[in-house]
Amino acid sequence: MVMGLFHFQIMYDVLHDLHFKHSEEELLDFVVSKLSEAFNSEGGTIFILKEGNRLYPAASHGAALEELRKNRFEVGKGVVGWVVEYMQPVKVENPANDPRFYKEIDLMTGFKTKSIIAAPITSKNKPLGVLEFLNRRDRPFVIQDLELISMLGREIGIALENIRLIRELELQQIFSRAVSKSLSAGLVTIDMEDNLVSINPRACSILEIEPGGDKNFIKSLSKCPEFIKVLKKVKSSDDPIMRSQVEIKIDGKDKVIGYSGMPVINNENARIGSAILFQDITKLKGA
Repeated sequence: MVMGLFHFQIMYDVLHDLHFKHSEEELLDFVVSKLSEAFNSEGGTIFILKEGNRLYPAASHGAALEELRKNRFEVGKGVVGWVVEYMQPVKVENPANDPRFYKEIDLMTGFKTKSIIAAPITSKNKPLGVLEFLNRRDRPFVIQDLELISMLGREIGIALENIRLIRELELQQIFSRAVSKSLSAGLVTIDMEDNLVSINPRACSILEIEPGGDKNFIKSLSKCPEFIKVLKKVKSSDDPIMRSQVEIKIDGKDKVIGYSGMPVINNENARIGSAILFQDITKLKGA
């Protein structure tokens, strides 16, 4: 059955803002609120699939999340559990007579479920959760309502995966920056055009340069040609360079630098830059 103007308008309104939500909570709250209002439904819940086949109520309209979370929702249990297990949308017009219906929830909450539509939230053909709406006030749920949430379930899955990927990358960057800052050695990474990708505080101290200098890192080290030679040596090598040393002069001061260098490789096994880890061992050499 083809969706009409009403359903396409709802879809447009949701998709217009869906991919601009920056957290799972913000995204799911937006979706359940927008669709509950559009359907004029008494209840709406988004469940997220967790480890151990558990379905976790992550956003809700018409019922307190704290109350819903007192119950255990699982794959294969209840209507939402069936939806996840078979990855199929469902419309239930008489829940009390449907063997999939989880009656205990109504008994516990005092809510009277009269009708249900539910659809899986998916990404790459894998279930991430369920959209469920209960008791449309103005009329029964229709097939177009079910078709709408089925289509949106796929879009929500993509948006969730994007948020999780961005969050994972952010955590990796935070961790990498924390490790870099805590190193007692200098750490510098440059790309294939000699642009500085990262430099930690210890590297700035050893090389006596200010953070945030010239984007072209090799050019910014014009006062230290010996270290430039080291960077070019690392850049030209396809193999790691371990436990080498070089004598350099910075502003008339002689230093001995111990260093290791390596190529930086991406997930496609292509080289995207170089990294060098180094220490000032001048005092050690003079001892």
